[in-house]
Amino acid sequence: MRIFSNAFSRFFAPKRIYLDYAAATPVREEVQKAMSLCDREVFANASAIHREGQKAKETLETARQSLATSLRVRHDDVVFTSGGTESNNLALKGAVEAMRKGGVRTEEIELITLATEHPSVLNTLKELESVGVKVFHAPIDHDGLVILSEFKKLLSPRTRLVSIAYANSETGVVQDLSGIGRAIKAFEKENGLMVLFHTDASQAPLWLPCALDALYVDMMTLDAGKCRGPKGVGVLVARPRAKIASVSFGGSQEKGLRPGTEPVSSMVGASLAITLAQEEYKKLGGRTQKMRDRWIRELQNIDSVILNGSLTNRLPNNINISIPGLDTEFAVVTLDAAGIAASTKSACSGAGGGYSHVVFSMTGDLSRASSTIRFTLGPDTTYGELRTTTLTLKKHIARMKEVNFDLA
Repeated sequence: MRIFSNAFSRFFAPKRIYLDYAAATPVREEVQKAMSLCDREVFANASAIHREGQKAKETLETARQSLATSLRVRHDDVVFTSGGTESNNLALKGAVEAMRKGGVRTEEIELITLATEHPSVLNTLKELESVGVKVFHAPIDHDGLVILSEFKKLLSPRTRLVSIAYANSETGVVQDLSGIGRAIKAFEKENGLMVLFHTDASQAPLWLPCALDALYVDMMTLDAGKCRGPKGVGVLVARPRAKIASVSFGGSQEKGLRPGTEPVSSMVGASLAITLAQEEYKKLGGRTQKMRDRWIRELQNIDSVILNGSLTNRLPNNINISIPGLDTEFAVVTLDAAGIAASTKSACSGAGGGYSHVVFSMTGDLSRASSTIRFTLGPDTTYGELRTTTLTLKKHIARMKEVNFDLA
C-alpha cells in the first residue's frame, strides 16, 4: 500500500516551478537524441586508429566544425573542456604560462578584471597573484557596468590580459564587450603591444550573440550545461593570436591542452546545444524579456524589494533582487517547500549563507548584498508561474514582518 501511495503522490504531484536556469538547464530533446545515438553508434576511443576509432574522431571533428562555424572562428580554435570552470582556468593560467615560456617574467605581467567575476576567474587570478602576477580590478558603476574611461586608465605597457564576463552569473548584467575590445585595440595600436581579451560567456548563448569577431575578444569560455546541453562539458575558444600552454598533462587530445579520452557524445551534445541556442537567441530573448520586465514591475511593488543591476543592460531572463532585513536563504528554502526553485547567488559561490560579492562590489551595501534572491527564467517559463512566485514570496515576507521589526 505504501509503494502505491508513493507512486500516486509522485505521479499527481503539482508541477514545480523552476527559476534557476543560470545554475543549470534541462537538456533539450534534440540534444538528448543526438547524444543517445552517438552513445550507441560512436562509442569507440577517438584516438584509436581502427575504423571504429576513426568514426568517433570524424564525429568529434564534425561537431567541432559546426560549433566553429556558429561562432565564426576556425575549426582549430575550438577546445572542448569539462565546463566553464576548466575553460576559465585554462584561458588564464594557460595564457600566463605561455607568456612565461615566451620569456616574459611573471612579475612583468599585469591583468585587468572585475571584482564581480565568477569564482572560477577570481580564484584563478588569486593563484596567479601568489606567483607574482599583478591583478587590477576595473571600476564599475552602481549598475555593475564597466566605467570605460576608468578602465582605459588601467591599461599599461605591462598589461597582457583582460578578463571580463560577457554576462554576470548573478545579476545578469551584460557588459559592452565590443566597446571594451575597441579600447584595447586602440591601446595596442598606439603602443605597439598585444593585450589578450578573454570573456567568460557561460551565461550568454541562450540570450546573446556569441560570434567572437563582433565582440573583439580573443578567448571565450562557454558551458553547455547553461544552454540546455549536457553538464560536464564546456568550450574554450581561442583565436590564433592567443597562445595557450597546457596546465595539465597527459595525451595529445585537444591539441594537448585538455588530455584524456574525449567524451564524444557529450562534445556532440555541447556543439549542438550551443549552435541551436545561437540560432534561436533573438526570438527567445524577445519573448522572455517582455515577461521579465513585466515581472520586475510586479516585484518592485512589494515593500523593500530592490532590483540589483542594470535594467537595460542585463540578460533577458535574469531578475536579481535584494530585500534588506530578510533572511533570503530561508526565503529560498520556503519557496522550495512551496514548489519553486530559485537561488540567492551563483551556485559556484556556495550555499550556506554569506553575502553576494557581486552585489557588494556594485553597491558597497552589506545589507543589500546579504539579502539577495536570483530568479532566472527559461524557455518554458510562463507568467502564471511568475505570478504564483510573487504571491508565495509576498506571503512569506508578510509572515516574517510579524516577527522581524526590521522588515516593518
